[in-house]
Amino acid sequence: MSADKKLREKGKDRKSPTRLNQFLAPKTATSKLQIPVLVPPVLKQVGKLAVGVASVSTSAGNASSGSATGNPRNKVALQPGHSLMDWIRLGSSGKDLTGLGARAGTLTVTKTELAKHNNKHDGWLSIRGRVYCITHYFPFHPGGEEELMRGVGVDATSLFDEVHPWVNYEQILQKCLVGKLVTVDPSINKEALFYGEQQAQSAKTDSFSPTKSDVLSPTSSAEPLEPEPAEPLRFDWIQKTGSISVIFYTKAFSNPLVQVSKPEDDQSVTIIFCYDGSMLVNDIKFHAKISWPCEVNMVIETGKVEVVFRKCIGVIWDTYGVLQQQAKSVGSGSLGSPKQYKSTYVINKKSQVNYNTWMFSLHRKDKQKVIMPIGRHFRIYGVVDGTEMSRSYTPVPESVFDSFLPNRASMNHNMGLVIKRYSDGKISRFITDKNEEDEIEMSDPLGLFNMKLLEKRETFLMLAAGTGITPMLNLIIFLLERRVKKCQFIRLLFFNRTEQDILLSTQLEQLAEADKRIKIDNVLSEPSDDWKGLKGHVNAQLIESCLQEHLQDTGYTIRSIYGFICGPPKFNEKSKQELTSVGLNKEQFHTFGG
Repeated sequence: MSADKKLREKGKDRKSPTRLNQFLAPKTATSKLQIPVLVPPVLKQVGKLAVGVASVSTSAGNASSGSATGNPRNKVALQPGHSLMDWIRLGSSGKDLTGLGARAGTLTVTKTELAKHNNKHDGWLSIRGRVYCITHYFPFHPGGEEELMRGVGVDATSLFDEVHPWVNYEQILQKCLVGKLVTVDPSINKEALFYGEQQAQSAKTDSFSPTKSDVLSPTSSAEPLEPEPAEPLRFDWIQKTGSISVIFYTKAFSNPLVQVSKPEDDQSVTIIFCYDGSMLVNDIKFHAKISWPCEVNMVIETGKVEVVFRKCIGVIWDTYGVLQQQAKSVGSGSLGSPKQYKSTYVINKKSQVNYNTWMFSLHRKDKQKVIMPIGRHFRIYGVVDGTEMSRSYTPVPESVFDSFLPNRASMNHNMGLVIKRYSDGKISRFITDKNEEDEIEMSDPLGLFNMKLLEKRETFLMLAAGTGITPMLNLIIFLLERRVKKCQFIRLLFFNRTEQDILLSTQLEQLAEADKRIKIDNVLSEPSDDWKGLKGHVNAQLIESCLQEHLQDTGYTIRSIYGFICGPPKFNEKSKQELTSVGLNKEQFHTFGG
């Protein structure tokens, strides 16, 4: 029998009614899931390029079956020259697939405008807030033009998730990006829309009480979120000859703690996600042996987390292996752990910042790879004079050891710390007395910072004093690297006593020079005679002056600002009072505290 005939026979078997009915059969919910071994035919047809699709079985003890791709949809026969590889070649050819030229990817599109592009010759659709021109994609769509027309002119997110949620549409349609979908036309005066013309004019200068349109979250930044029922994560995989990538989809802006265990048998790993009071455990037994360490890539805006492992033998696998998932709600008091555990870290590097402050780089002693949530802190424990003590600290990017520049595409797995030594601080002296290769015990991440509060914000104000700069550093990197709703402006007011007390001044200056969206002002309370910068303590006049300069000719108003505060307790309280006095309401700023 010829190879083509064998493939046709296999295709008939995949689409048999019995197997299709099994795939579509109702599934019984359970907290422990097993993903069956599947053999995507694309692995045999494309060679080194392989895409895996996971079909999750939720039946009690029995795996559901379906087509070899886990996809029950009927596909159409594409015309010659219209395969996936042909589409990739077209996108790489330089052809403008949007018809928008230099404006492609920058437009803001309302649903009214989207609805105008509703035919095969001018077709736009939206998936998860992004608008794509799919006019050229119609003849390449495996499901056929008629199926694709169902999503044209509308927000097709639900339809996409219903049919094939595992498909990497961002990569397939990357050259078709028109811009972002918005609910309100950006040309409309939003203040007039909500408050009327007269109130909108007065609101530009007067303080105001928050309304529903100002609140980004149903809870304030100081309140813990109630956990939703835990559900297993959506899963995908992709491989190259030398590596295998497993992809999990958490919630957008979930900002999870990610822990990847070192494989004991070179084949089995456990990947844990903790967020919103849930712990999601994913046990994977790979098809063949992998090497350590792994690489973790995370996009907080979308919730996509990719973990990449190197294969011990560089060959294409028929399948990734087997996945078992467990999900449970554990309450709102933590990121996900039912109680706070201590983990041992080893000091890789120690470097002095100034006369009383040191930087540390650390890694987990058990070799786990850990990605810490942004804006969270932890406690460091030490036994001093026979008594166990602890103090809260916030991790910083390890890049502060070198050049502090945005580059979070591949997450750094080491922990960075900046520790100021106080003469009467028992824990700070305990830590700063440590040397390289010494060990330190830390808690799990703590805190109530909700990244969802930043989703609709584009311009930011940061007030930091002394080591209060530490939570700002990871935030700055995240904000400057946002892709969906890009950060437009950051203004950092950094308060210190003397010029010698300014931490990481060189790194911050390099960052401000490299990215003009951020401006940094150092404010000294005890400056030298030749100091030419700002002087004094945090006050409303200083903040208002900076905000006026910050907002000038931008189109933003005081309502657009979101603020962050971190420093000693008295500084934090004073900063909140001053921000309120210049027109920010309590929903417009977050205070970090230990």
